[in-house]
Amino acid sequence: MNILICSDGTSSAQTAIHLGGLLGGPLKAKTVLLGSAETSSDEHSLREALQKQAESLHGRGISPDIIVQSGEPVRQIVDQTSKNRYDLVVIGARWTGTTGHYWRSEKTYEVIKSIQPPVLVAIGESKQLKRFLVCTGGKEFIEQAVQFTGTLAAAVNASVTLLHVMAEPPAMYADLVFRSVADLHRRAEVSQRINERYLEGMSVVKETRPVKQLVEPLCARVSEPGQKASANPAKKPARKVRALNPWSKEDAALLVAISDPKWMVAGIRNRDLVAILYPATTSDDQEKRRRSS
Repeated sequence: MNILICSDGTSSAQTAIHLGGLLGGPLKAKTVLLGSAETSSDEHSLREALQKQAESLHGRGISPDIIVQSGEPVRQIVDQTSKNRYDLVVIGARWTGTTGHYWRSEKTYEVIKSIQPPVLVAIGESKQLKRFLVCTGGKEFIEQAVQFTGTLAAAVNASVTLLHVMAEPPAMYADLVFRSVADLHRRAEVSQRINERYLEGMSVVKETRPVKQLVEPLCARVSEPGQKASANPAKKPARKVRALNPWSKEDAALLVAISDPKWMVAGIRNRDLVAILYPATTSDDQEKRRRSS
């Protein structure tokens, strides 16, 4: 993993340095410390400040590369992330208020909107990372956030809580919502089981066996489900099902499709697989039977 920590060399940026160190050490990430000076004459003093901040990262087993540039900070961050691939960008920010459109600085929002990698905004203090909260409205893009948070939490041995937030229903349904409060406990239980199945589907297993040993059972021909091989030669032998080839384009696409953790929630149907493997529709009846077989 590659992490970019942005700093202006001041004490207020120390929060980003500290948070980047809490993650970079356990992740064994290649870390870059980026400093942006307003003018070229400030580059020397900024580099000295970054050297001191880098010393705190050394204590966590991180040896960051230090890059000092002059110019507008947001533009420097955009240029750096455009030229190099980073999995995470850490920036510091100050509270600007608890109300209004910007409770962080406008430049913080500008960075978040302008660059491709995920941005971690460091505000306040945190000695350890023990719990992560992921807020979701149930949209598809939250899957990337859940997966990335799972990677970070696993590295620092932290717990993850998924908070589902739904929009308030129209006033005409207010009475229905009030009556459904009695089911709130049951709804919470169902949501918890869905979270557990989803996270179980995303879990990563540490495997030490070579790939050959793992795929050999998949590549062997087996009897069709529900049929048993008979020792009586007079009986019709059980029909064999073709083996899987994980390296073929078709079988690899099938394995990727059925491995999606979202099927852990409501199960997978044959028509779901057909829609994924064959996005282009067809009116040919024979082709339809081939796809669904």
